[in-house]
Amino acid sequence: MVEYLDGGRIQGSSTLTTSPPKTSWKELDRVTLGSSGDTLDTSTFTAKDNIMFQFHILRPSSGDQNIRIRFNGDSGSNYSERYSLNGGTDATATSQANIALHSGVVNENFGCFTFINTASKEKLCIGDVVGSNADGAGNAPSRREQTFKWANTSDQVTRIEIVNTSSGDFEAGSELVVLGCDNDEADSGTNFWQELSSTTLTATNSGALTIPQFATKKYLMIKYYINASTDCTWKVGTGGSIDSGNNYHSRYSSNGGSDSTLQYTSFLQHNPILNGEVFIINKSDKEKLMIQHEAGQNQGSGAGGSGAGNAPNRREDVGKWVNTSGQIDTLKYTKDGVSFYAGTTIKVYGAD
Repeated sequence: MVEYLDGGRIQGSSTLTTSPPKTSWKELDRVTLGSSGDTLDTSTFTAKDNIMFQFHILRPSSGDQNIRIRFNGDSGSNYSERYSLNGGTDATATSQANIALHSGVVNENFGCFTFINTASKEKLCIGDVVGSNADGAGNAPSRREQTFKWANTSDQVTRIEIVNTSSGDFEAGSELVVLGCDNDEADSGTNFWQELSSTTLTATNSGALTIPQFATKKYLMIKYYINASTDCTWKVGTGGSIDSGNNYHSRYSSNGGSDSTLQYTSFLQHNPILNGEVFIINKSDKEKLMIQHEAGQNQGSGAGGSGAGNAPNRREDVGKWVNTSGQIDTLKYTKDGVSFYAGTTIKVYGAD
């Protein structure tokens, strides 16, 4: 649904007309530290065919962290990983007792991982971690792009532990959330991801596309398809007001190239035509950390253009919005001279 505003601008509606079926991700377990400590342990949760877990780990003012994960209490040499830090050359570690998940010595780490949870198969996990680095828009975030596996072939994962093996602590408020969904998930319970806003253009919109104010949630997931005349940027805001100041910093890699950073700028989209998703930790008193993946296509033919003879572009981003006094509740996609074409769709989901 869209509204046509003065000047021909088009703005989406956050009004939902139907309730989605309850067959999606459900929260299986959550651990939140009430005081500083070294362990986030879910204990035993219900086994599901598909698992997603997210963690947000805060660092006290002093001391280091070495964030490690293990499944089902298994501390044997049954884990291996492949990862890249800040777009660098891949590194591997095999026959490990656990897996590292940190992006360096940073004030906050936010990670999101998924895997298929078949008892008779090795559990292959894929995900990313973004680190805030030091606070402020002058400090680029760090990123860890990672796959890892638990070599167990007889059990489903029913317990996840994240532990600190270094001298510091996890600060109070650090959290681990585990989601699950069976392949034939029953239409019952409550979906973790609730749709907050949905915008689909039915006509060309020039200049800017503003997503109307939506409910504030601690975790956000944005799914988007953008069809535009040129690349564009996106900004966020709180209280229904977009922040157009120099309060953003991002790190990204395009088509496997070396990382680049964008200081004091908005979070950038890469291609005129693209499909992607963003995960955001959206706590009011903390910098907002973002993980983004997208597949993109340029307009017309040529490198990255249309047709099976042109490979799509890919881009991995992490970013942060340094506001620490509110939660994201609106988005704006914009660039001078840009036109957004019919079919452009932005969906925002959230959970506390």
